[in-house]
Amino acid sequence: MDFYLLDHEATFKELEKFNYPNQRVGVIAHIVNEKGEVLLQQRGIKARDENGLYEDIGGGFEPDLDINFKAAVIREIKEEAGTNLTLEIGDSIGICHFYKHSINWIFIIYFVRYLSGDFQIMETEKCNGYRFFSYDEALKSDLVTESCKFLIESIKENYLHDRS
Repeated sequence: MDFYLLDHEATFKELEKFNYPNQRVGVIAHIVNEKGEVLLQQRGIKARDENGLYEDIGGGFEPDLDINFKAAVIREIKEEAGTNLTLEIGDSIGICHFYKHSINWIFIIYFVRYLSGDFQIMETEKCNGYRFFSYDEALKSDLVTESCKFLIESIKENYLHDRS
């Protein structure tokens, strides 16, 4: 697992640096409330993997639907958590590489501020619900995926550290 901090919006050109076999590109929404807690979704019975565990909202970049990575993260949030949310979505903050189940995932990470609204379970068999965790609670929990813990720690050390 690797995390690369960005100080600008990720571009398609930037992904040329990554050339892994069986590579896929995705986006992750790291959603944080006013208390500094991160929103994680519990993976459901029909999720691709790690059923019952918690992770950030995210998914694959779809070239036929998404004009850029920010459009993809907005689409993923709506598909997974509904449209009854007021969020502040900034530019991408990093790129993360995860190797999971023979796939080299390159994820563009977005820091998202939750302002208000209700999270809905849009994919009932892929998601059991949502919960806000403090960073420390998430990092200590056996219910949070290891890749999510890596991402939380990376954001805490590389992105949030510079803003405190």
